[in-house]
Amino acid sequence: MKKTLIALAAVAATGASFAQSSVTISGKLRYAYESAESTTNGTKTKANGVRVTDGDVNFAAVEDLGGGLKATASIAVLTRGRDTGISGRDASLSLAGNFGSVMVGSVEAGNGIIGLGGAGAPVYGMDGSVIAGASNVDIIKYTSPAFNGFTFSANATDKTASGQTLGMGATATTQDSTGFGLNYANGPLAAAFDLTNYGANAASAPLADDRTRFSASYDLGVAKVGFGQQVAKAVGGTKTKDMIMGVSVPMGAFVLGANYATQQVGTGVKVKGTDLGAQYNLSKRTFIAAHYQKVTNRDATLGTATAITAADAVANSNNKFRVQLSHAF
Repeated sequence: MKKTLIALAAVAATGASFAQSSVTISGKLRYAYESAESTTNGTKTKANGVRVTDGDVNFAAVEDLGGGLKATASIAVLTRGRDTGISGRDASLSLAGNFGSVMVGSVEAGNGIIGLGGAGAPVYGMDGSVIAGASNVDIIKYTSPAFNGFTFSANATDKTASGQTLGMGATATTQDSTGFGLNYANGPLAAAFDLTNYGANAASAPLADDRTRFSASYDLGVAKVGFGQQVAKAVGGTKTKDMIMGVSVPMGAFVLGANYATQQVGTGVKVKGTDLGAQYNLSKRTFIAAHYQKVTNRDATLGTATAITAADAVANSNNKFRVQLSHAF
């Protein structure tokens, strides 16, 4: 639940209209027992224990500028308790009105097919372990008003790197990008499509060329199902294909879910992952959840590109189990 700290701030001028503004603080803390086992070429390693799995504090300031115009500033800080580093998370500034919204910020850009394709299932998460992981970018993005459930967006990004001056991607060793997206949300159906093209900058090979993503979910009432696919092409023609299918089933205070995802890199490495999750909502802000994940890395170099043996599949695998307590405020 967000706590309002400041409300009803106004300009101090005779005859000027009063503008309402507010600042809120929100966040979350998650703690879990985890057990992980990995097998690489027949060698097993195990690890288990308790730890803080996530924690952050978010500050958001909203000001009504009048005439349908609103300004929003948001910044988040990563914090996980004693002996862990405090660092920045997403920060953004936006203006919204009848024209739509314009947002500028420094944010984490995750794999866009997870949200709809995973159907909101309460699972471990395969962003970075199976399908493509997140990256930090500086972004400017325009989003149109909704028309019959459709919204259009366009963005430009600079991927940030250690030691890089923010917004200076033209001379950085990372790639910038331009992207266009189309989203639809109406009743039980939601869908998203986007296309991204990458610039070279001073980045070294391999260079990304373009990326296409599509995802959709449908709420059946008794369950929500989803599907997503991403195809990323590198300069030279190598393609990486990500796919995710998910289902989420609400049962009173319980929510059950499952995701299945794959990644294929050219004709070589293929990764498969299965997530299972069960969540019990103690309140709107507090839940207990159990998650299980199995990831298998089938590397064609262990066998052949056309005949990967069962032994190859077992040679590289990871199993994770977690029981988690989460509270949001």
